[in-house]
Amino acid sequence: MTRTGCQQKGVTLVELVIAVAIAGIGIVTLLNTFASVVSRSADPMIAQQSIAIAESFVEEITALPFLDPASATTCPSAPGSRTSFDNICDYNGYSASTITDLAGNTLAVSGYQVSIVVTNGASLAGHLGGISGSDLLRVVVTITNPLSEMVTLTAYRARY
Repeated sequence: MTRTGCQQKGVTLVELVIAVAIAGIGIVTLLNTFASVVSRSADPMIAQQSIAIAESFVEEITALPFLDPASATTCPSAPGSRTSFDNICDYNGYSASTITDLAGNTLAVSGYQVSIVVTNGASLAGHLGGISGSDLLRVVVTITNPLSEMVTLTAYRARY
């Protein structure tokens, strides 16, 4: 005799264990993805801060006279303090592990470092409509952020 109309419904223990294991793997993968996204959510802010700091230094430097006001023909050695810098050449070799404004006040960012190199633009001489290398300065500002990533901005300033 066979039973008709009586079908078994439900899942076996093996099917249940496999379904729970697959769901667990899926949840762990999803949580790992969320964790990596959350851990990197501050990266764009740090990158923007690095760019903003570099831009502020470039603006500060290029707003100054081309050469020392006291001797408008050469780049003299820089004075000891950044507050005394009065021309672009004074920033050559400047570096700091704490970011400050011109008055020496420490900014509310930590872990950033700045280094600045000022050179003549001899490598561009002839490419800029007759401007000689001695009439052009190249300013390279490098910011190292707390993640040890470097942001470099380069600006050129011509004598006018």
